[in-house]
Amino acid sequence: MNTGIRPASAVAASALLLLCGLFAGPVCGQIFERSSPLPPADVERMDPAAATHLENADRFLAEKQWDEAIEAIRRVMENDTGQFVPTERRGGFTRWIPVREFCQQKLATLAETAPEALARYRTLVDPLAEQWYRLAVAERREDLLRRIIDQAFASSWGDDALLLAGEYRLQAGDHAQARADWQRLSPLLTVTPGLAERLRAPVGSPLWLAVRNLDWSKDGEAVIRGLSDETLVTSGTFPHSDLSLADVRARLVLVSILEGSQERASVELELFRRLHPDADGNIGGRRGNYVELLKTWLAEVERWPAEPADPTWSTFAGNLQRNGRGRGPVDIAGQPTWVYDLPVLTADNDVVGASRLRVADNLKGLLSYFPVVVDGTVLLRTESDQKSLVTALDLKTGQPKWEVDYQRRLWALAPPAANSDQLVSDAHQGLARHAGVAKFTLTEADGKLLARMGSPVTGPSQRVMGRLLSKDQGWLLGLDLRSEGKPLEGFPIRPESSSWSFEGTPIYDRGLLYVVMRRSEGPRSQIHVACFELPTGPTVVDDTDDNARPTGRMRWRTKIVAAATVGGGEIEEISHTLLTLAHGRLYCNTNLGAVASLSAASGRVDWITTYPRATFRSGDANRSESHFFRDLNPCMVAKDFAIIAPSDASTLFAIEQATGRAVWSLPQDQGGDIVHLLGSSGDVLNVSGDHLYWIDLQSGRVLTQFPRGGNSGAGLAGPGPRGFGRGVISGRQIYWPTRESIYVFAQQPVKSPTGWHPQGVRDIQLASRGATGGNLVIAQGVLLIASGDRLYAFDEQGPTKPAATTAVEVR
Repeated sequence: MNTGIRPASAVAASALLLLCGLFAGPVCGQIFERSSPLPPADVERMDPAAATHLENADRFLAEKQWDEAIEAIRRVMENDTGQFVPTERRGGFTRWIPVREFCQQKLATLAETAPEALARYRTLVDPLAEQWYRLAVAERREDLLRRIIDQAFASSWGDDALLLAGEYRLQAGDHAQARADWQRLSPLLTVTPGLAERLRAPVGSPLWLAVRNLDWSKDGEAVIRGLSDETLVTSGTFPHSDLSLADVRARLVLVSILEGSQERASVELELFRRLHPDADGNIGGRRGNYVELLKTWLAEVERWPAEPADPTWSTFAGNLQRNGRGRGPVDIAGQPTWVYDLPVLTADNDVVGASRLRVADNLKGLLSYFPVVVDGTVLLRTESDQKSLVTALDLKTGQPKWEVDYQRRLWALAPPAANSDQLVSDAHQGLARHAGVAKFTLTEADGKLLARMGSPVTGPSQRVMGRLLSKDQGWLLGLDLRSEGKPLEGFPIRPESSSWSFEGTPIYDRGLLYVVMRRSEGPRSQIHVACFELPTGPTVVDDTDDNARPTGRMRWRTKIVAAATVGGGEIEEISHTLLTLAHGRLYCNTNLGAVASLSAASGRVDWITTYPRATFRSGDANRSESHFFRDLNPCMVAKDFAIIAPSDASTLFAIEQATGRAVWSLPQDQGGDIVHLLGSSGDVLNVSGDHLYWIDLQSGRVLTQFPRGGNSGAGLAGPGPRGFGRGVISGRQIYWPTRESIYVFAQQPVKSPTGWHPQGVRDIQLASRGATGGNLVIAQGVLLIASGDRLYAFDEQGPTKPAATTAVEVR
């Protein structure tokens, strides 16, 4: 959405340009031109030696020297050290795939360009691929199927591995990967090159979207003919599989039914009926005509019970997919049940927010607190009065249970509640100027509570880099919730040098901790994802010497990209990059021009997608720069997609989880104020900032927004009402906070002859209840509002008197 920008004074503008200089030297930085966007992300490209081998392979193929060509390609795969090849560029987005996958795709396309060479290759790899496949079937080992797909995709067993791997993913509820596996079995399962122009859709894009509004009487015959050419070979798909396409297409319809995508399933079923009306086989544990079986299941979808929501709110955005929702509506009875004071954090010296209105936030009382709720306990991360705190409160009463202070080295059971005097946060203390503001999040899993403590600075300036001590940097804390917050063995985990920093709160899964790390290198930064193995069991240690405490062992650390930053090495930068985890895949929005997917088990990158970066402080009054306020913006997983709203890009976009292919992005003049990805239901995506938006998940079309129309930003009046904090989806309703009220809408908009419209449910007045808006959480029948200075709790019963508390110091 376009928002105007009030130009700063000449002095302030000059200062900002100097502060944001890129390619800084030891003393001063080069001025970053206003008219230039931030430089693109630097992805590790295939090295010249590997490129030479592939050039030699092409020359050998032209000369029909099959064995030499195959050997050259295999040599590149064997020597791959984690480099990438750009394979698809569209609309400013570039998809990068690992060199090993690029070589596998090159081998697969030999079916069309040099069938004799492919036959030679298969004589070499088929025996081992067959051995892996038969062992995978006998022992139900998906890892062996993945090994075939990764290392021997072009073998004769690649299609068998894809089919069975998709079955395993479907059983695990991983619909996106199951669909992606099966779509690789043939280029006829997505939009083909021959149909792209007719269907006005990109090659390889979802076929159902391209044909859902098709005039079958006019174009149907041509489409059916184009989807029957089994001689077609395209990059990324298996060449000339002997598997039945009817069997595969039936499974793709079943995936859509099981994930609740009714419109998609209906379109795919109609297409299937036209292609294979008489096909039959086994599917879903039944045998019969595919069309009849699938019609029966599709008709039953509406009667299936909704998937129950998790009663906990265990991390930012509710879960590790970053798409959590509450179980249902919450009725509010009168005044807050309890109120807890929070330290006030300001952004007076933040150059990103200088002279402009912060989106859905407050300059003088930042909405930086994001509580989690687990087993009837509210857990908070705060800093004030030289205290670095993790506090546990009773969800129903607000009574403190315990508190950990890692500045004063105090562990206390049920300390007194905060007094009525306003608390002030120390998070920005000592920072004359900085880019970004502190955010406080936590993650709970398996009874373990994880936090990032200490300095919020993740990109120290060159002036202080050499003087940083271990105690001056941010570090990771782990607490045992089963032992009332006692420290876990293996913590703290600290960065190994002043050039490394932990970006944000880590996540945890089955004994492994995952976190984003930044390595500063002058005006540029590298983004890495790291995995640590944690010891099991709680321990209380003498923490008089932090460096003497054991640390978790690093299992792997993978570099994603390097890029210039807004601070340019001249000022301190504060960021809080969070990971997303879904079905064994990690997704990282670097906010440095790239998004990546990695294997949680190995750290190996599946794909990197780079996007156009924006210009910081462009000086263009017609250009919205509100996206630079996206402080907490991990990828959100929704159906086939990862939804991304980077801080260094003016748009919101969707990427296919399995491939990294950019599917859609919002137009530059829409949604510039979007800072919060709230979630999705069906095919409707809900996001917010100064406005609340309803977006078609499949196409990226903005269906409607509240309030209607208007721009917001520096120099312009904000919308009325204006968003204030992060909302939440609970049941089938959206709770959207403003400063004075919480507006409750149906999650699905309503359609009328004039278009789509929000469906209002009610308006919860906050001012009359002595409260204000903020970041919302709904868990176990309680609505929490984390404002800039207080945490409010509401439920249907109203206030109760808290019990007395006492403090106990543990030495």
